Amino acid sequence: MKKTPFLFNYLSRIFSPRRIMAGKNQFNIWQLLFSLFLLVALLMVPITLQIGKMTTFNLSLIMPEPYNLSLKDSLNSVSNGTFKNGRLHADDVTTKTEQTLAAVDTTNQLPIVQGDDGPTLKGVKTAVVFQGKAVTIISNDLYRFSLPYTKDTSTADFRTAASFEKWVNQQWFKSNQSVIVPTLLLMAFIALLLTQLLTWLAVSFFISLVKRSKLSDIRSGKEVFAISTMLMGAPAIVTTLISLFTFNIMLFMTVLSFGLIAMVLAVFSITHFRIPKK
Repeated sequence: MKKTPFLFNYLSRIFSPRRIMAGKNQFNIWQLLFSLFLLVALLMVPITLQIGKMTTFNLSLIMPEPYNLSLKDSLNSVSNGTFKNGRLHADDVTTKTEQTLAAVDTTNQLPIVQGDDGPTLKGVKTAVVFQGKAVTIISNDLYRFSLPYTKDTSTADFRTAASFEKWVNQQWFKSNQSVIVPTLLLMAFIALLLTQLLTWLAVSFFISLVKRSKLSDIRSGKEVFAISTMLMGAPAIVTTLISLFTFNIMLFMTVLSFGLIAMVLAVFSITHFRIPKK
């Protein structure tokens, strides 16, 4: 009899509680690890598509300080000014407190120094400065950058603090997209891999308790890992399919978690972790 390739064998079992128990000796440890990594790669598909659709990044998550400055006078000046050929024409204003600054400086009166690691302003830790050709932002001396105005930039982008934040988030993302997207993908992959590994170990620990009870047909650690890996298959596939059509991280984790619980309960209620009798 021709042997079924292990991947097809794995996929043919993960939706059936009885076939899961019957297949507990069908896979070696490397095949189980490969299957686990395959599930992680599958779950990464909707996440990758979602990250690929990004057009902005919420900078307030990592640097909220500039958005907490008093920007009213600066935004009023910019919104009452004009943009021509990517250059701002507006009245200079300054709102300064201890180590913070919000200003419109189209005449370059402020001593902003552009260095290799970004702009600096002596004696200021947090600043938002609207210059003639760019907005310079300094946050607690940790994040420092200038965002040039584009040909599409208009005074409407700076009428309110919310519209200013939206413009900054979008322009910063565009300027750093080649770094941000791979970084987010790597972080998502690592987080998902660790989550799945911990889940795998947790399910295996639970099933090992069943094995020790002598009330099941589970006889070895490899069988424990095999059953755990098969239990995780169906929830991962269902979660991926749902997330391809409607992605929400809470829905993603909920379907994945409750799907696994449902599979564990299904296997227990139908087979009681015993090989089905022929």
